Amino acid sequence: MTSASNLGLLNDDQVASFIINGYIIVEPDLAADYHESIISALREMPENPGGHIVEALPEIIGVLEDPKVKGALTSLLGQKYVRDPGGHIHMNPPLTRGQPWHQDERFGRGHQDRDVDHIRQLMFMYYPQDVDAEMGPTVLLPGSHRRISSPESMVTLVNLRGQAFSIVKAGSVLLTHYDIWHAATGNKSDRVRYMIKFPLSRTQENNEPSWNHDPTSLPAVRQRLDGEHPSLLSRNEYETDHALRVRTWNNIAGTAAMPLQSGEHLGGPWPVSGGATTASRQRRDMPQLG
Repeated sequence: MTSASNLGLLNDDQVASFIINGYIIVEPDLAADYHESIISALREMPENPGGHIVEALPEIIGVLEDPKVKGALTSLLGQKYVRDPGGHIHMNPPLTRGQPWHQDERFGRGHQDRDVDHIRQLMFMYYPQDVDAEMGPTVLLPGSHRRISSPESMVTLVNLRGQAFSIVKAGSVLLTHYDIWHAATGNKSDRVRYMIKFPLSRTQENNEPSWNHDPTSLPAVRQRLDGEHPSLLSRNEYETDHALRVRTWNNIAGTAAMPLQSGEHLGGPWPVSGGATTASRQRRDMPQLG
C-alpha cells in the first residue's frame, strides 16, 4: 500500500513494536483548544455516561475520526474494524488511590480466552490533558498481553520490572492490546486526570497487511521478533514468546506471513558482555512510554 502513509497507517517497524510491547501512542492532529473543550465538557457533565459516551460527548468523534488514529486502528485491526458497545470515562481526582494490576474482562468470554497470538481487540485511551508522573498515569507492563494470570494473583503485585507509565501530551491516544496488564496509579497532584476509554474489534481476517508494508523490511522485522524481549521474561520463556510473536504477525499479515521456525538466532557472534542482564538494566532505566 504505497499511498498508505497519507492515511496515517503504521509501518512494519511500528507494527512489530506493537506485537512486542502491546501498545502504541498516537498524537492526533487536533488543535489544543479542541482538547480544552473536551475537558470543559467533562467538567460540566452531571454524571458519568458509562457506555453512552458518544451520545453525551459527540465531540469525541473528532478523535476517533482523526487520520492518525484511524490509520493506527486500521493497521492493527484491519479495514473494517468497529467500535464495540461500551466505554468509560475515567476521572481520577487528587488523592485518588491506585488500582491493582489487572487485565480487562471480556464480555461473554472466559478469563483464559485471551489472544496470545493475535490482535482481535484493542483498548483506546484518550487523555485530553497533559499527564505527568504525579497525576496518576496509567502504568503498563510491556509484553504482558501474552501472559495469562488470575485476577486473584495479580492484586498482590505492586511494582514490576519493566513497567512503563503513560506520561503523555494533551490529546494523546494510547492504543493497547486488550489483554495487556495495566493499572491506574495514584493521583498525587492537585489536578483531575481525565481519560476516555473505548474497546474496538477486528471483524475480519486480513488477506494482506492492512498497514504500510514494505516486503524488504521483513528481515529486520524478523530480527526484532526473534531478538527483543521485554524485561519481565525469564530466559526459559524466550522461545515461547518468540513463537507467539511470529504467530501474531502471521495472523494479521496475510500474504506477508513468515516461516514460524528460524535458526538464525541460534548462530552468530556471542552476546556482548552482560548479555540479557545488561539489556534488562538498560530497559529499567527507561520507564516512560514512548
